[in-house]
Amino acid sequence: MATRNTSSASLLENDLEIVGDISFQNNLYIHGKVNGNIVAPPSSQATLYIQEDSEVSGEVRSPVVIIAGKISGDIFASRRISLKSTAQVSGNIHYVQMQIDEGAEINGSLTYLNGNNPQA
Repeated sequence: MATRNTSSASLLENDLEIVGDISFQNNLYIHGKVNGNIVAPPSSQATLYIQEDSEVSGEVRSPVVIIAGKISGDIFASRRISLKSTAQVSGNIHYVQMQIDEGAEINGSLTYLNGNNPQA
């Protein structure tokens, strides 16, 4: 009988470019380029890490999102979003909790989500 490791993480290296949507359940580290949506269930314990020098073009949905790279698309963080000083976001951010380091760039609107919002 196989057991499921709930603390596992997936890593996309900087020499990798993905065209298409990504679904994940735990932790996902993006170092490369993604042209597609990245989605984790809002009820999961998932955390998405967009590393410095990485690029995402598409919608992002995850309970926790930590950004140090570039995102072009709307972001839905059903628990928390953190923008590091090197973050560049072109899109609307929907959040419950937010932390922004000095130097982070946002070109879009910020929308607070209450716990009843089904879009997150």
